[in-house]
Amino acid sequence: MEMIRMKKINKSYQMGSERLHVLKDIDLTVKRGEYIAILGPSGSGKSTLMNLIGCMDTADSGEYFLGGQPVHTMQDKDLTRIRNREIGFVFQKYHLIPRYNVVQNIIMPLLVRGETHQSAVKMCGETIAALGLSDRLRHKPSELSGGQQQRVAIARAMVGKPSVLLADEPTGALDSHTGGELMELFARINNMGNTVIVITHDLNVASHAKRVVKIIDGELCN
Repeated sequence: MEMIRMKKINKSYQMGSERLHVLKDIDLTVKRGEYIAILGPSGSGKSTLMNLIGCMDTADSGEYFLGGQPVHTMQDKDLTRIRNREIGFVFQKYHLIPRYNVVQNIIMPLLVRGETHQSAVKMCGETIAALGLSDRLRHKPSELSGGQQQRVAIARAMVGKPSVLLADEPTGALDSHTGGELMELFARINNMGNTVIVITHDLNVASHAKRVVKIIDGELCN
């Protein structure tokens, strides 16, 4: 079953007097439960594609279906709902809230969604148990290593049971050993049945995925 289907997606930006075409006729299909890497160098358009997949931006033209829902027809309010309920984001810089401890950071998107605190804490406990992240729950981000912070960010992304886990250069701030451990965690998450998409310029990171899609100069390559 298809989780993502993009057809003839184009995206451009106005740069002064010129129009910069960043994505050109992108066709991309991702099956439910698939683990793919979108691999490309700086300036290839991979970050723009990630923003479209994550409903943080909209295409100039083309069609985008997420779980059968026509994202390309949605207004801002609907896109916000999709982002909060269907997409789990993991970023290179973690984006944890410094004054909150681990549990408080993980449950934040659930509270924003409207879950009760009791329900959010229960879901947090289930996610932590599933991912094997049971220590240092009362610590704040400054008391954690980079790898531990990224694990918290992954738990925060997964706690709402999103349709897609979308990771942008998730090991970029980590050493190679810690990065390798994080990629093993992504594999475990995928083996639990979750759809995982990793955006990266690193061939080694991409090699952990079950399928690699290359993007160069705004076009997908085989």
